[in-house]
Amino acid sequence: MKIALLCSGLGHIARGHEAFARGLFDLLQGTVDITLFKGGGAAHARELVVPHVPRYSDHLSSIQLPVSPKWQKAAVEVERMRVEGETFAWGALAALLAGDYDIIHCLEQEVCNVLYSQRHLFRRTPKILWSNGGAIAAADIPQCDFVQEHSAYNLARSARHKAFVIPHGVDMRRFHPGVVSDFRQRHGIPQDAFVVISVGTICYWHKRTDHVIREVATVPGAWLLLVGQEGPDSAAIKALGAELMDGRVVCVTLPHEDLPQAYAAADVFTLGSLFETFGIVYIEAMAMGLPVVCTGHPNQREIVEDGVFVDMARPGALGAALLNLSPAMRSDLAQRGPERVRQNYDLTSLLQQYLVHYTRIAATTAELPRYTLKHKLSANVDATWRQVRSLLNTARD
Repeated sequence: MKIALLCSGLGHIARGHEAFARGLFDLLQGTVDITLFKGGGAAHARELVVPHVPRYSDHLSSIQLPVSPKWQKAAVEVERMRVEGETFAWGALAALLAGDYDIIHCLEQEVCNVLYSQRHLFRRTPKILWSNGGAIAAADIPQCDFVQEHSAYNLARSARHKAFVIPHGVDMRRFHPGVVSDFRQRHGIPQDAFVVISVGTICYWHKRTDHVIREVATVPGAWLLLVGQEGPDSAAIKALGAELMDGRVVCVTLPHEDLPQAYAAADVFTLGSLFETFGIVYIEAMAMGLPVVCTGHPNQREIVEDGVFVDMARPGALGAALLNLSPAMRSDLAQRGPERVRQNYDLTSLLQQYLVHYTRIAATTAELPRYTLKHKLSANVDATWRQVRSLLNTARD
């Protein structure tokens, strides 16, 4: 059984999506024959860097789209992702054809669509597996043979005939309450300060980092640690933090392997988003023994379970929850979080689930479209129409 794992952002984007790809590859290598196709970083025997146009390439700085100014920024981001995904898929195609893989596991829907449409090129038709990192509903999922969902809530809205659930996981050898950290000292945070951490892209949309700043600013003396990739919104958001929190905001971008140091410097974790497909950062924080204050969406209630849930869209709700989080509640959640992660999200316990599903998928037969009577009739109609048009054009001449 040969598996190709594809992630276009891995190597130049720091998000939970890319952390999932790296963690899954590290988990599986040595157990199955797997090759990682990534967008950047160093190439190794089992890690191929695919030539493509990255989403934040200078070549994409002049995108012009016929959309309302209100939605221009969001539309440009979607277009950047489309270009990255499609060029990544075409860039990976030669190595995929040569590799003769049983399963091609894609994390981006654009990659999935391109490769599924080119399956007729392969000597043995591979099965296309897609991880639904965006909780996309059944009607909008890309072309694929199988879908991995990350929660029961997402599964209920998926293409049930080809979907299954394996949640995201955490390496508890790295994320645990015993991590020793000098992060506060290095960043000038007082040892006795109350520190809130939020991990995610520093942006307005989705992660709503500006909302987190406004809410934490209402907690007297609190510090806020923002860890994540920066983007077009980040400068304005950091300026807001400086204005409202008087120097008590620390913004850093860290490689995933250094995140435990940042978590260990905090007292509470929060995220401003109203909904997450899963939210690896929630369970990383729980594994570290941090209380989690997050949206009360059903998906997050199911995944986190032992947390403080608020209406994240309502101004004041997050700030009030942080103010009301007593030392006793923090201690209780700090004990329960790691145990819940150990029972449900420890990567080592998820390994067997991946092996079972990969084996099942590899054993299925992938069928290409067949030449049928419908195809024959359609081709005959098209050919007849072309002949008629040719005769009409000749007559005009």
